[in-house]
Amino acid sequence: MRSAKGQVYESIFGLENTSWKYPFCNLDQAEILERVSNETIALDNVVYHRIGTPNAGTINYSLVPNSGNALVREDVEDGRVWCTSVIESFQGYDTVEYLIMDLSLQEGESFIVHEMFGDQDISIVDSVYYLSGLKHVRTTYQHWASNFPLTFIEGVGTNYGLAYMHDYYNLCSCLLSLNKDDEEVYMNNACNPSVVSLTEQTEKELRLAPNPATNKISISNLSSNGKYVIIDILGSVVKEGYFHENTSNIDINALKNNIYFIKIEDKILKFIKN
Repeated sequence: MRSAKGQVYESIFGLENTSWKYPFCNLDQAEILERVSNETIALDNVVYHRIGTPNAGTINYSLVPNSGNALVREDVEDGRVWCTSVIESFQGYDTVEYLIMDLSLQEGESFIVHEMFGDQDISIVDSVYYLSGLKHVRTTYQHWASNFPLTFIEGVGTNYGLAYMHDYYNLCSCLLSLNKDDEEVYMNNACNPSVVSLTEQTEKELRLAPNPATNKISISNLSSNGKYVIIDILGSVVKEGYFHENTSNIDINALKNNIYFIKIEDKILKFIKN
């Protein structure tokens, strides 16, 4: 893997095993997920690391939508990483490969982030720096539910994880930790977004009703005045405005029938418009 071509970056994989932990959160759940890799596979003479889900003492490597399972290959000379997994398209489900990381980029250069149903977000590298001797390339792309811009990290991958372009429904877009050969090499203590789970609400937590809703939704148990943002499942902002302390009624009559997320008081709730 080494040649006279140029700089060689540290691999994102351990010699024998690698494991990632990241939060998954949506309307009905908020949990820490683990993905592991301890084997490779050769396809058309290209070596891929298999990323799978631990399950009852085994590892499920099946490529299914929004699973986090994937096939990943890397070029350590350029610091590039590609991830193959399943996406949802207008034609159905499709297995595609995306370039998810590129350490060779310099400030001002662009990087394409693929989003749901073929959308592209052209991000720009805004800084290149080193921490603990490892190269970091930070872009301007920021997932709407994240407080952190997408950053490529030598020896780690990205601060969003590996399958961030394939898993659209995770509202917690950040990598919590990375272990190589049973040793923790990366930890992001700030990777703990506030998420409301309707199955675990208490009287003092935010409440959204009715759900599904037709004309308006009511948010109760608000602690202050502030701004809300409603986002569709593609991540586009479709409505924003201001709420008032205690209870706020929000008109959704103009929205199309679909699933939406409302970000309010640093919490995210999901509702259905019908």
